[in-house]
Amino acid sequence: MKNLIENYGSTMKIVIGILFIVVAIVLVFIAYKHEKSRSKNSSPVKKMTALAILSALSVLLYYFIKIPMSVFLPFMPPFLDIHFSAVPIYIAGFMFGPLSGTIVSVMRFLIKLPNSSTLGVGELADLIIALFTVITAATIYHRNKSKKAAIKALTASVFVWMLVGILSNWLVTLPFYIELYRFDAVFGMLSVIPGITEANFMLYYLIIAVIPFNLILSSLVSGITYLVYKRISVAYDKFDLKESYSKNHNEVK
Repeated sequence: MKNLIENYGSTMKIVIGILFIVVAIVLVFIAYKHEKSRSKNSSPVKKMTALAILSALSVLLYYFIKIPMSVFLPFMPPFLDIHFSAVPIYIAGFMFGPLSGTIVSVMRFLIKLPNSSTLGVGELADLIIALFTVITAATIYHRNKSKKAAIKALTASVFVWMLVGILSNWLVTLPFYIELYRFDAVFGMLSVIPGITEANFMLYYLIIAVIPFNLILSSLVSGITYLVYKRISVAYDKFDLKESYSKNHNEVK
């Protein structure tokens, strides 16, 4: 009976994992079609420059500005860090469309991957969350660009972030850490969670750590995006790449 339950659990995880991949591919395809159909006649060089800057900013925030969640909530495991590298991803999605947000998130993943301390698993989980959330938020926002649409899009992204965060930790991240570092080492890091035992560690980790952490982080990212996006968008619209180049070229002469 125990083996049957274990096999059922493994099969369910595989099915959910496959559904995850299928949904991600469908979302990327939707993002491509959506942005292509709504593309503006703006300068592609200007857009590429903006995406390069946003990608660089996302990577810098991913590398250097991290705050362990345990600083604020002592019952959080030490490997859960607050970082705001998703803000440039959201801004790219809001400015240009879901495909642009996807590009920035993939660039963040590829640049960070060679220096991963988790063999790429932590970065992969962050990539999955970024893809699902930015495509959701940007698609909703671009249907009707307004403050109300932005609030609706960012609120939806919080719920999507939490759902994907729960599933990715359950299916990928924690099982991988257990395989890599052994159960005793991982459980030692999780032992700060009140009431956790070897029998209930996954449930307690998801409910007491993963859900609050992702709720707080996604809400912060959404709030910051809402506050800064319009200012960045206005600055982008005012910036003329050709005019700036001509001015600098004449100054050099």
